[in-house]
Amino acid sequence: MVKAAPARDPAMAEAAEAFITASRALVGIAIRSINAASADITLPQHRVLVVLAADGPQGISQLADQLGIDQSNASRLCDRLQRLGLIARQRSSTDGRAVHVHLTSSGAKLLTEVNAHRQREVGRILSTMPRRTVEAALQALTDFSQVAREATEQEWSVHEV
Repeated sequence: MVKAAPARDPAMAEAAEAFITASRALVGIAIRSINAASADITLPQHRVLVVLAADGPQGISQLADQLGIDQSNASRLCDRLQRLGLIARQRSSTDGRAVHVHLTSSGAKLLTEVNAHRQREVGRILSTMPRRTVEAALQALTDFSQVAREATEQEWSVHEV
């Protein structure tokens, strides 16, 4: 006997759809911001830079875990970013066999550039909305981000070696 799926709360389904729709718009803004930047990087490469800015130097294995990808893909992403001078590899001071990747000053500058573009575009959109709608969206997105455990831009402290 096949069990029926639990009944979905219509309000939650509607909220989920609204967040998904908003996320598509935000991904579009992110891509346009990255494309407007001075370096030619992809969204996954940008994510590597964000993780390194938020969490500091780390090994490829740890980085892969944080990104939810396998080590070989993380290594390839890092190879390209290193060729662009946006990250650098350095032997661990505690374990000579281990190599850590870290954000360079060029990588930090690129993140600042991308984030500034994103801020302008999101700000332009928000400026067309009623203040109370923006305040409600701020609360909802803050709560959502905390539950989703996504680092906010204010939590990103650029770590360089």
